[in-house]
Amino acid sequence: MNELMTRKETFDFQTNKVEIMDLPTLKRTHMEDDYEGNPLRGLYHFQAIENVIGICDKYNLNYDVEEIFAAHNNSKHLPGVTVLKKEEIAHGEKSVVAHILRRIFTTIRINDYETDELTTTIVLTYHQDGIQAAIGPCVKACHNQCILSAERIVSNYGKNKVGTEELFRTVDGWLSQFETQMTEDRERIRRLKGTSINQREVYTYIGLLTALRVAHDSPDETLSAGVENYPLNQSQISAFTEDVLKKMKGRDTISAWELYNIATEYYKPEKTSIPSLVHQNVAFVSALDSFCQFKDKEVIDVEAVLVS
Repeated sequence: MNELMTRKETFDFQTNKVEIMDLPTLKRTHMEDDYEGNPLRGLYHFQAIENVIGICDKYNLNYDVEEIFAAHNNSKHLPGVTVLKKEEIAHGEKSVVAHILRRIFTTIRINDYETDELTTTIVLTYHQDGIQAAIGPCVKACHNQCILSAERIVSNYGKNKVGTEELFRTVDGWLSQFETQMTEDRERIRRLKGTSINQREVYTYIGLLTALRVAHDSPDETLSAGVENYPLNQSQISAFTEDVLKKMKGRDTISAWELYNIATEYYKPEKTSIPSLVHQNVAFVSALDSFCQFKDKEVIDVEAVLVS
């Protein structure tokens, strides 16, 4: 393993939305236990990362622990970060060891079979809801993470939750078939690159994104029940629309791959809440895939896209 080092002695979450660190720094933070002295979620954040590292080693993959992010959600009930004053007195103001970190986002880059354009990344999130893992291509130039299907994510919380041991067995399964799954994902990318979306369809798709957001947040359960996760929140839709309009200047069409990659700019810890980050990424590509199936019809069946 070649770990990309970002060693820190202090954190400043009052100034920074996220702090980036290496694994040894994370292990120096204050560990949170339950009343019996056990890790609050069955294992500590660094242990979850080490479990994935162990699986990479098992299959002799060439990898880097690329980045470890911690985020503060500013919630009083379930804060992403807690600073222990007693530890600050002992170790210094803003000391790493005085912090409890509850929202961690880790990327482990697998360098095998990388190209000039793409590599593959395992994403691991650890937060108040639980633990989630995902795998998919990463666009090297802009460091944009792609999760191209729901089959490439697994969580020990939520609607389709599995046990923690099963979560890591799923990651093991991905890596045991790494070349096959990587090839499948790159074929999906090839199809997205080959799918053209014209201006009218772009505007229709932006409207669909708004419809998904509104349905998800609606107090009417007949609407909200049909949308488990929306691709973008309202402020993200506005920023995404501006980015798309800039990209479309002087052009009649845009590829589905370009459209998706504009969205992936927002699926980063400093721009999206860590618990939502992977879910939104998958929701976007799922909605886009469904849209592309219906877009050539004279009238797009929006309800079919919503529930597909």
